[in-house]
Amino acid sequence: MRRAGIVSLILFLFMAWTTPVLAGFGISPPNVRTSKPVFAGSHFEQKITLLRSSAEEVLTAKIAVNAPEIEDWIKIDQGFEFDLPKGNTRVPMIVIVDIPKDAEIGEYKGYMNVKVVPKESTGGGGVAIALGARIEIDITVTDEPFLEFLVRKVEIPDFKTLGKPWSWKIFARLFDRLFYHINVPMKIENTGNIKVAPTKVVLDVYDRLEKEMIETYTDESIKKVPPFSTETVSASFATKLPPGGYWGQVKIYKDNEIIRKDKLLFQIAPYAGEGWDTGPGAWAWVTLGTIVLILLIIVFVLIKIKIWRNLFRILFILSWPARFVWLKIKQAAAALKLKFWQWMHKKSAQYQGVDIQTPAENPKTTAVAPRSKRRQDVVNLKDDK
Repeated sequence: MRRAGIVSLILFLFMAWTTPVLAGFGISPPNVRTSKPVFAGSHFEQKITLLRSSAEEVLTAKIAVNAPEIEDWIKIDQGFEFDLPKGNTRVPMIVIVDIPKDAEIGEYKGYMNVKVVPKESTGGGGVAIALGARIEIDITVTDEPFLEFLVRKVEIPDFKTLGKPWSWKIFARLFDRLFYHINVPMKIENTGNIKVAPTKVVLDVYDRLEKEMIETYTDESIKKVPPFSTETVSASFATKLPPGGYWGQVKIYKDNEIIRKDKLLFQIAPYAGEGWDTGPGAWAWVTLGTIVLILLIIVFVLIKIKIWRNLFRILFILSWPARFVWLKIKQAAAALKLKFWQWMHKKSAQYQGVDIQTPAENPKTTAVAPRSKRRQDVVNLKDDK
């Protein structure tokens, strides 16, 4: 009995002196693999979450890769040894895989051992009990493309109309086109092995009561998402919609197939601020400044190289066909005017009983006699009578 009591006391003191035993530990997911085979030269990343049931102390995670053929392909964003902070039961790590461009087609396997131990302390001593887990690695390299993606989220944020100076008439058409847009952010997960984006996004805008379709837009220039990545990209539609509430029906296409359809409510608020509008953001000011700078540079260059005279000569030469046509038109008009007054004079002379004929010797000579001559002819005619 005495011996049993002594043994129990020793065990109790041993347990009190040693570092507490680590609680449960796990990983999710337990593997590194892509949904589709990848190309040589590809880059992909996968998040692995380290899980523990208790986070009362700081732990250190140590990662060891056991995959002889592909060990150089694999990196960890935090390095192969990092801390699991106290109070945090879920610690993510990113496994980065860079496949060389000269990698041969085939299947590559291996695994990573994850070991967690209490962080080394400066004082005291004890027995550190380590826990670990195993992450399987399975990578297939191919030369066949696979195009697949998932749409995880779609939204239409509210926005407001543009204020000064963007609403000024001199800028309105340009800046409305550039900055007054309906934006449709989409969270795209690329599950294929090549860059991908929706073929097109169509937005139909209805009034608040959904009785009438007001406008429809199409965007076919969506930014592509790299293989095995998840990114938020946007479809953008220049609009002239006034302030108000609208329903937007978003249709996302893969080739000619609609893979997702959403109906979302959004608001356009009027710009109610005083002074200058910063709504379009810094890029609007950068664009405006760039336009002004370009115009100033053009004027400076033209003045510097004295191109005005040469420019006038070039315009003079280029305008020759127009000037030739205008000259012919003027000549034709003058000829018609001459014919008209010849005809009027002839009619007038016939009315007065005088037979006046157009000189045949010189067709270009006018048939209308001077006024004084016509008066003398009338006097002579009276005298003869």
